[in-house]
Amino acid sequence: MLPLPSVEGVRLATLEDLHRISIVAAAAFFWSPTFRFQRPRHGEFPSDTIASYWADYKAAITDPACAVLVAEDVLEEDEANDIYEALRFAYRPNPPRQKGIVGVCSLSLKPNSHYIGHVQPESKPIGALGSDTTNSITLHLDLSPQYEGHHLKRDQCAVALEIYNRCTGPAKLKHLGGKMRLSTLAVAPSYWRRGHATRLVNFCTQLADLDDATLGVSATPNGQHVVEKAGFQEREITHVKRTLAHEQQTCEGRLDTAEVMLW
Repeated sequence: MLPLPSVEGVRLATLEDLHRISIVAAAAFFWSPTFRFQRPRHGEFPSDTIASYWADYKAAITDPACAVLVAEDVLEEDEANDIYEALRFAYRPNPPRQKGIVGVCSLSLKPNSHYIGHVQPESKPIGALGSDTTNSITLHLDLSPQYEGHHLKRDQCAVALEIYNRCTGPAKLKHLGGKMRLSTLAVAPSYWRRGHATRLVNFCTQLADLDDATLGVSATPNGQHVVEKAGFQEREITHVKRTLAHEQQTCEGRLDTAEVMLW
């Protein structure tokens, strides 16, 4: 086995983590202008938002060239109060002092990495959990079947996604092509400013060192502060702006008016 970084409170994700990962991602990314630009109907179709992250992180967990990491902490009993109202249905009350997933990140390995196939932990099939998980946060899997294979994308806007990819694609290819890439980074609002994002990034930078890889990232302004502290250097800032032409296309006029900036 190849050596892996050891960062307190951070571990590789498993398939059993998917539901908790998907609601943490939805709660965290809501605060990103990119989220509201791409998902103008998130308030109407929160299950589609969760299903989207479910599908994305499942694909990454099972991809030999990717890794998904989670950060854990003692869960706040009232954490649902800190997320947007439409998403609260997915939460369950947390017993006192119970630990669970509060942050997640995903990364893509560099081409021909020695770590390809070595960052997927063993995982029980979903629905085959044993009695040893009785007090685990993974019991949130009671909601999982409604997301598996039912990603309808009603929360998303195809035009907005096309605009976003067209504007950001060239810069990503130029600066991130051929590198290890930190693809997503999210921490649920109740657990901000506790160092979880920093620990997740530290795992990634240590893995890059072990793999003799250059690690690249594309980040929104909130994520920029975290990665800059970790030593990342700015290469380009990309702006995605709403125009009259875009307003006249689909999305029912719901494209977020805020400008999206990608660092």
